[in-house]
Amino acid sequence: MRWVGIDEAGYGPNLGPLVMTAVIAESCNMMDGSAPVFDASPPDLWRDLASTVDRAGGDPGRLWLDDSKRIFRSGKGRERLDATCLALLGSVGQALPHDPLTLFDAVGAGTVIETELARWLDDRPDLPTWPAAGSLSAAQELTAKRPLQPAAATWRLVSVRSVMLGPDRFNHRLSLLGSKARVHFTAFGELLGHIWQLASDGRPTEVESDKHGGRHYYFEPLLEAFPETWIDRGAEGPELSRYTMRSHTNTLRLSLAPRAENGNGLVALASIVSKSLREVWMDAFNGYWTARVEGLKPTAGYPVDALRFRRAIEPLASAGGIDPDLWWRRK
Repeated sequence: MRWVGIDEAGYGPNLGPLVMTAVIAESCNMMDGSAPVFDASPPDLWRDLASTVDRAGGDPGRLWLDDSKRIFRSGKGRERLDATCLALLGSVGQALPHDPLTLFDAVGAGTVIETELARWLDDRPDLPTWPAAGSLSAAQELTAKRPLQPAAATWRLVSVRSVMLGPDRFNHRLSLLGSKARVHFTAFGELLGHIWQLASDGRPTEVESDKHGGRHYYFEPLLEAFPETWIDRGAEGPELSRYTMRSHTNTLRLSLAPRAENGNGLVALASIVSKSLREVWMDAFNGYWTARVEGLKPTAGYPVDALRFRRAIEPLASAGGIDPDLWWRRK
């Protein structure tokens, strides 16, 4: 059995990228040494990892696993967010990243050029370090306990995959598609396409995602994204949207629910990775402009404060020929 959690960070802001992540786990139980046992119940990370993880604000000696907005709020909790992101990457066999390039590469998000980070790095020959020293120290202490490996060994985390849409790519897709929700679904479709390819190994695959873009009906966009796939429509509504995708070799069940990260640890991990990647991007963006505009305070990029930041940087951006579409998301 394969289980996947999907969540995003950055749907609402005018500044910075939209990031969406899938965290993938698989059952370790085998029927005959090769065929996986079908089990519809996803792993309960808070139960299975009770000695090493806790909810946000809980035991500081354990890894915090929760909605990223609960871990990192009002500029506090960044080291906890990064520690969980690093622990996850270590659990799936990735070398711990040391800068944005190795971080983005570890999750398949693209190069610093593809993620539109390069233009905010000031043409410097070396990349800024990531994570910060405090986050790295906390991460090393927490990850030494192998906090995301269940003692019962009934399941294991196997991979992490992210899609990052910087402002330029976001605006380009918006021009083509006309809707912010449809742009959002293109990132979701990229991740789901990757998972669909994995499902060709015959392992039953269960995907749970947080709802996005105010959408409750996904049948039509799924048909458009997967035209040669048989899709059964289940419940569709504000509390749950459910679908089953099939081919001769693949079976994938998809559920989308609001606040899915509160009850599904894989979705919570996806929320954390997405937020960590976005914060790394925003570090560079804020660093670029605060070095050029005296007294400018960094921004998280969300409406209202984003307007404050735009008013401060727009004259300089215009004088430098930096088109607003390169840094300001139109929706």
